[in-house]
Amino acid sequence: MHQILEKRLFDNRYFDVDCSDLLDDDEQIIGGVSVLIDNDDGSLILGGALVNPAPIFYSKLNRTAQIGKAVQMRISGGIVVLAGTTERIYTLRLRFSTNINMGIEATVQLRLTDQP
Repeated sequence: MHQILEKRLFDNRYFDVDCSDLLDDDEQIIGGVSVLIDNDDGSLILGGALVNPAPIFYSKLNRTAQIGKAVQMRISGGIVVLAGTTERIYTLRLRFSTNINMGIEATVQLRLTDQP
């Protein structure tokens, strides 16, 4: 699974992590979603992670995440730490249970940018 989420410093919005590729066809996320941030400096703020209750169509990818296959969460904040740089990469580790497996981890990158 390789997803890169794009966020501007000002953004305070919902992001989706499509876990369809990690799950069997009859497997759904049932809860216990926790999100860990590698290299966390405390500036990135995550809202509660929720499992999608309805299918989500991603038009840019021409793909649909079926019910229980994606995690949605609000992300705000973050800082770009080095002078002269315009982006920072965070790694988010989403851990959850499904109706088949007690523990699965989805790992995605969040690219934080500070440029027009």
